[in-house]
Amino acid sequence: MRAGASVPKGIAAGYTKALRTIIDANVVTILVAFILFMIATGGVRGFAFTLGIGTLISLFTAVLATSAIMGALARTRILSSRHALGAQGEGRPWSIDFVGRSKGFFSASGMVILAGAIAIATLGINFGIDFESGTRIKAPVEQATSVDEVRETLTPLGLDDAEIQEVEEPELGENVFQLQTANLDPDEVTQVQAALDEEFGLSAADFSADSIGPTFGAQIARTAVIAVIASLLVLSLYIGLRFSFKFAVPVLIALIHDILITGGVYALVDREVTASTVAALLTILGYSIYDTIIVFDRIRENEPRMPRATFSQIVNRSMSEVLTRSLATSLSTLLPVGALLFFGGPTLQDFAFAIMIGIISGAYSSIFIAGPVLTLWKEREPQFVRRRRLVMKENGGVVPAYATGRMAAETPAAGADPDGLGPVEEKPLSDRQQIAAERRARRAQASGATATADAPPEVDEETDGDGGNGASQPKKPRSSNRRKKRHGR
Repeated sequence: MRAGASVPKGIAAGYTKALRTIIDANVVTILVAFILFMIATGGVRGFAFTLGIGTLISLFTAVLATSAIMGALARTRILSSRHALGAQGEGRPWSIDFVGRSKGFFSASGMVILAGAIAIATLGINFGIDFESGTRIKAPVEQATSVDEVRETLTPLGLDDAEIQEVEEPELGENVFQLQTANLDPDEVTQVQAALDEEFGLSAADFSADSIGPTFGAQIARTAVIAVIASLLVLSLYIGLRFSFKFAVPVLIALIHDILITGGVYALVDREVTASTVAALLTILGYSIYDTIIVFDRIRENEPRMPRATFSQIVNRSMSEVLTRSLATSLSTLLPVGALLFFGGPTLQDFAFAIMIGIISGAYSSIFIAGPVLTLWKEREPQFVRRRRLVMKENGGVVPAYATGRMAAETPAAGADPDGLGPVEEKPLSDRQQIAAERRARRAQASGATATADAPPEVDEETDGDGGNGASQPKKPRSSNRRKKRHGR
């Protein structure tokens, strides 16, 4: 619409261009949900089913429902102006050198990951009973007391080594204690309840105890590892098929980056890792790759449009175009997640905490990690090495962050040759085709040939065959084919 299209045409064109990106981004989330549903058990499996159904509904509404609503509103006064859609003026493009500052971005991520690794090595990860097995008791007592007094009460029962902590769960009361210890049988749980009730007073209705055996805990841990590895492999395969396998490597690096940062944060804050954390971790993978696909799709779209720019310039322009969208998506997702974190129950809080860390890390990695890593790989290709040399030659030995002048020009009409690098087509050329085109262009320049070899010679309308004294007479071109035929005879 900023280029002059009407509001209805702009909306239709926007949905048409975004359709492929929307489908790609939602398919990866559905794949993650499917893997989680097939491998996980219990509540995590129920979450996977809900995630899959919700994603399908979201895909339907994004592709059909919202398109129809926007199309209908485009013909009303509500959206009759470009101002209603924020399409007035030239916009405010970002001018960050994402690729040029990649070393700083990599260093920042490295420092966070290093801090997390040190925390994991020294403090360890606080695995819950879902993974380590045991019995967990939540006891809301009536009298105000301390952890030491609760431990003294349980010492005669042989539970002096139990892990006891005071937790904040207002729905259960003001004084709530959580006990985690080795597996207890029902009689031992009853003894614990009686001892706490006698010493501090206990609300029997809110007293709860959960036990998980070692076999089930090991199964959950094994299932979590398999689910994460399977998700990484399937997502990488999908990216390789939809884009290219060179795009899959930065995606893997970005996803592992998000997993490491989430694990490190859990170790730093000593938060318990539960089955809900695994579900959140796989959701993080889906969200992170969703954001990365948006960036990579724009890079794939701009690459044939900028046939003379270096790959770093293509990436900078692509990320500057989608940065606002990525930030808006992340912030709008953080709002409901924050509500779950601050106002939800314990299970929802565990899930929301992991999701919040993953959203922040995923938004960062998709912009500042995946794109620069892809640039480091793609710029080694012969065509981009030649482009880089040409750009450095024209700019005094440096590569500007953004393409300028004719290097920034988008692809002209098919067959045009604006800069002597060979014919430009609307479709991107393969490496072999581009090398051949450049060789033909150099040979044509060396021999003084015209850009179009098969065009008829021009007619001189200013002069005739008598040196310009008579009427204008076109010169008849000689037929080289006829001479060849006569000599052949």
